[in-house]
Amino acid sequence: MIPLAAWLAPIVLLRFSRLTRSGWVALPAITGAEIIGGAIASRGGDRSSVFLVAFAYAWLAVHSAIAALPYAADRWIRPRLGAAARALVFPLAFVTVEWLTSLSRVFNTTASSAYSQDDSLAFMQIVSLFGMWGLLFLIGWGASTANALWEASFSLKRARRAVVPFVAVMAATLVFGGARLAFAPAAPTVKAATVTIDRDLFEATVAPPFDWLAFNRADDATRAALRPRLEAGVAQLLARTEMALAAGAKLIGWQETAARVLEEDRQATIDRAAALAKRRGAYIQVALGVFTRAPERPYYLDQSILIDDRGEVVWSYDKTEPVIPGEAIVTPRGPGRLPIAETPFGRLSTAICNDFHFPALIRQAGRTRADIVMAPYNSVTPFEAQDATVSILRAVENGYAMARATGNGASLIVDGYGRILGSQPYGEGGGVMIADLPIRGVATLYGRIGDAFAYLCAAALVALAAWSRRKIAARGPAEGGGHGFE
Repeated sequence: MIPLAAWLAPIVLLRFSRLTRSGWVALPAITGAEIIGGAIASRGGDRSSVFLVAFAYAWLAVHSAIAALPYAADRWIRPRLGAAARALVFPLAFVTVEWLTSLSRVFNTTASSAYSQDDSLAFMQIVSLFGMWGLLFLIGWGASTANALWEASFSLKRARRAVVPFVAVMAATLVFGGARLAFAPAAPTVKAATVTIDRDLFEATVAPPFDWLAFNRADDATRAALRPRLEAGVAQLLARTEMALAAGAKLIGWQETAARVLEEDRQATIDRAAALAKRRGAYIQVALGVFTRAPERPYYLDQSILIDDRGEVVWSYDKTEPVIPGEAIVTPRGPGRLPIAETPFGRLSTAICNDFHFPALIRQAGRTRADIVMAPYNSVTPFEAQDATVSILRAVENGYAMARATGNGASLIVDGYGRILGSQPYGEGGGVMIADLPIRGVATLYGRIGDAFAYLCAAALVALAAWSRRKIAARGPAEGGGHGFE
């Protein structure tokens, strides 16, 4: 991910859109540019199935067409407005389109420009106020401002009405972020650990002749034949958990579906982890992938289970948003309610991997003032870096610390300001990482108001569109100014 590219791309695409007379030329060309960029970014992805490859490119094509809509709004609405309003059309449309896209289970916030901005922690703090929408607004506003300066032949005097407000807001954003980090109060901590399983053991659990699509109907003999593979993974996880406990960890999280188990072995696996938790006086978040005997798909449960220091199950959470199409074929959706538990380490909650691409879902942790979120992950190549930024941005939005145990990519221990306190690439460090995790969350405005800024942007865009239409009606199309979509 190249943070500067997220700023440069809309500048030149917006310039191209405004200089191209026909929208029927400009917008397909912008869509094509988005497709090419997306294809380059997706290189190295899963090519094991013709269906998955076809879906990926269909997804990319539709997503790219959606990404061209802010440029269409700029062409249609901006030419008929005054100078001050013209500067806001593109950033308002940029936010509105991304927000509406985020509501889709298929598209959600995957590939959002917001996730490229991980190079400046001070700048990222804006999301604690307005969510990712505030960050996206600034990127869109930057494109609009740069074009206003370009159209003024880079004369600051002629473009000052567009440039000065943007520069002032950017400066205020950086000052706010810097001050928020500099004056962050110290918080008590707990020694926390992430535990991951070796890749070869993890992949062996579903190696051929295992059949994802039909295993729910496997007979007893077939299930029994898989058990030794599954047990090897469970044994390693429990051994590594024991190592973390011996090193003083009091809060431990496993990577997503780290322990794949048969439904008939689920309780026994939980009992073994519970015995460890009780003996060591610690909390363990067990991540299970459960092969049930459901007669039809989906049948495979993706669960995060918290066991307290008395060996009792505090919660059992099922993943709300399995990835479409692959996971969603075999994994049922959970009920969509993040659990919350009072513990000696503050208020704990959890969500699983793709759940973090849905800001409205994770905002439950902000509304309930969670102090720590356990975040089991299993990132997919080549999106490991983006997934890390997604999880960090959600933590800053809602002000919680996070223990992120990850298969593929890096396991992370992060505070409520997005500062990385511990990081371990998958497959290193013997699968155990220990770091001090703050146990007191940070109150955020976004945790209180949610997507109010996105709603405001959408309402303002509609108002400007209505005002533009009114001016067309008053003047007539010939006097409206600009070339619109045509």
